Amino acid sequence: MGLREVLSKLKLVEVGEPVAASGAPSRAAAGSNAGRGDEPDIAELLRTLPPPKPIDESLLARSHRPPAAGAPASAAARLPAPGATAELDLPDFPAVYRAAGIGDPPHGFTAFKVLEMLQSPGLAELPPQAKASALAGFLKMNPGGPVAIGEVIQDAVRRDQALDRFEQFLHAKLAERQAAAERANSALQAEIDALTERHRTQMTANTRAVTELTARLSEWSAAKRTEERKLQAAVAPFVEGNPITTDSEPGSGRSS
Repeated sequence: MGLREVLSKLKLVEVGEPVAASGAPSRAAAGSNAGRGDEPDIAELLRTLPPPKPIDESLLARSHRPPAAGAPASAAARLPAPGATAELDLPDFPAVYRAAGIGDPPHGFTAFKVLEMLQSPGLAELPPQAKASALAGFLKMNPGGPVAIGEVIQDAVRRDQALDRFEQFLHAKLAERQAAAERANSALQAEIDALTERHRTQMTANTRAVTELTARLSEWSAAKRTEERKLQAAVAPFVEGNPITTDSEPGSGRSS
């Protein structure tokens, strides 16, 4: 039996009819309230739900495939690891569900399948309670066997828990990467500081060496001029213009 047949059987196609003048609810209102008595006990569903499984990283590794050339960026988002080629894989949601041990139920009515049915032309225009009644009726008359709406809700909750756990898993991995990056950066900064200190020491030594050489050259130049004066005095009695220089500076030429 299809959705349209279920809608007709439950008379939900007449949901828009006005309330009778006597104040009695219309057939549509009666149909929209038909499922309230069967409304699942959420607290009980959550209590009986098995605890979520931890993320199986080996399944994630097998599930991930590098995006094909030219694939859109949304196909795989990646966070490079500091100082390494390894990356943090952000798989698609089906891979997350598989890593959390969540598969499709034998009857095939996952939360997403039910959502697809709720958005179908036969149900999309109905009020929420009418949708719930119609779909609950359809699931009860499922050819493969009745499906409790509670199973669908549990499927949705399990997937939500898997997504929450995977987000926590990613934050933990990111924290590990951040700590590793900070350690690597600290080591690099220590190397930079040590190298800077060595270079600064070498620069200071170079400047000191040039200063010492300049002072020694000044002393030698002063002694040179004294020596030249002696030479000048030695030849002065014999020449008109003394050929001995005494006051020349480097590059200034000869002077007497």
